[in-house]
Amino acid sequence: MFILDFFDVLTDEGDLESKSSFCVPLYAVRTTEFCGAIKGCSHTKNGSEKMEDMEWNSIVLDVEEYLNADNDLSEPLSQVVQLHLQVGNEEVGERPSALKALKGLLSGRNGSPFRKGQKSSIPTAVRINVDRICGVVEDAAEGFYNHDPIIGAIMFKHVKSGGGVFDDAADYAKSVGKRTRNALNGRFKAKSWDGLLDSLLSSDSEEEE
Repeated sequence: MFILDFFDVLTDEGDLESKSSFCVPLYAVRTTEFCGAIKGCSHTKNGSEKMEDMEWNSIVLDVEEYLNADNDLSEPLSQVVQLHLQVGNEEVGERPSALKALKGLLSGRNGSPFRKGQKSSIPTAVRINVDRICGVVEDAAEGFYNHDPIIGAIMFKHVKSGGGVFDDAADYAKSVGKRTRNALNGRFKAKSWDGLLDSLLSSDSEEEE
């Protein structure tokens, strides 16, 4: 296999200790099959990077909930995510590498299970919808701000945010998106919204009737 030949070249035909910092990526070969022979490599089943079952199982539940929700992943990408979950389930020593790969694939997506800050109490399916709505609102807010220079001169930050005008359209849109997110999450927690996009759209038409 090509990756094995490449490995031999990098290690001067098998001189593993002289290349102690080199470690084959998870997606290429199993690191546990090679790294045990490399001095200083921590990618071993009993190494310091071993991830406990409870921590890993929590990650699996969050990712599986995301996969079962109405996310924007293509079928091939979903299969790649499931493959990394399988690797982590079957190879304890590979969990840190699998987690890194999962974060690389899913971070920044609508409703992603990997987000900054504390874990949200909002279900994944609802987070995905909230993220989608906020994306639409922020795009519209930028358009509004850029419509005429006078808009930027009369839109002010909340006093708690320091007051004054916004830096630019992106700064304004971020503020509007944050308010929208808080409002939607609040409505869901108060049980005045079920978290579905359709119910938001249908409620307006029903009220007009």
